[in-house]
Amino acid sequence: MFGSENVYDILKIAEAFLELNGLFDARPDAEILLSSVLRIERSKLPIMRNEKLTDTQKSRYKHYILRRSRREPIAYITGFTSFMYFEFKVNKNVFIPRPETEILVEIVLELSKRKSKCSLLDLCTGSGCIAICLEKLGKFKNVMALDISPNALIIAKENAKINSALSIDFIESDIFNNVSDKTFDVIVANPPYVSYEEYKLLEPELKYEPRNALIAEDNGLFFYKKIIAEADKYLKEEGAIFVELNANKAENIKQMFLNNGYKNVEIIKDYARLPRILRAEKKC
Repeated sequence: MFGSENVYDILKIAEAFLELNGLFDARPDAEILLSSVLRIERSKLPIMRNEKLTDTQKSRYKHYILRRSRREPIAYITGFTSFMYFEFKVNKNVFIPRPETEILVEIVLELSKRKSKCSLLDLCTGSGCIAICLEKLGKFKNVMALDISPNALIIAKENAKINSALSIDFIESDIFNNVSDKTFDVIVANPPYVSYEEYKLLEPELKYEPRNALIAEDNGLFFYKKIIAEADKYLKEEGAIFVELNANKAENIKQMFLNNGYKNVEIIKDYARLPRILRAEKKC
């Protein structure tokens, strides 16, 4: 694929190859992957346009481009992704953090400004991005992060070390199973919420991500129902729960919270004006 071309020409070849394979963001994808190979910021590529790659760099870049042409997510190829102000390690054992989930973090951070030293429980933590960002940016104490996948927890613990968030207690648990009798000021969750029918229609990149982090039984509502049924007993007085929503079922999920006695249930929309986050307070 690549000969003795310089950085500029190699980028052009990679971009054309990705476009030929149906990638709509071929140029930025090619640039991100090359900056990863060269271990430089993407913004510095123009000043290196006449530089030549080593044989090792060309081989690695070719491998990256081939993987991307098969629609593998860039984050899995480079091994890292950005979320909020931090870098997170990711692999095929964890769901890649999305910009939409940053809204959940920002909303909970607003609460922490009004109430200091809140305790926090993060359900379905995956890469650990929510718990780590809240521990780093908020005033949270006694942070516990749960996931049923031991492989996901390995990555979450590594991310905690990378970002110096060393006070988080990571526990293998199926939702609340291993929480015992602890209670928290705040519970957050970004649970699996894609139905089997919705999964069939997802873009190819999402098929690389762990199915158990995406798909939920009961038409995508299984984990919402489980959280709604149990969360209240793990909330302190005046405690609140924040969950990321399946936008297609937002009103249904809101009604389930209301039917189960939660107070002040509200839905917050994302930047695309889609219902994205649900906030609810402990039952009366």
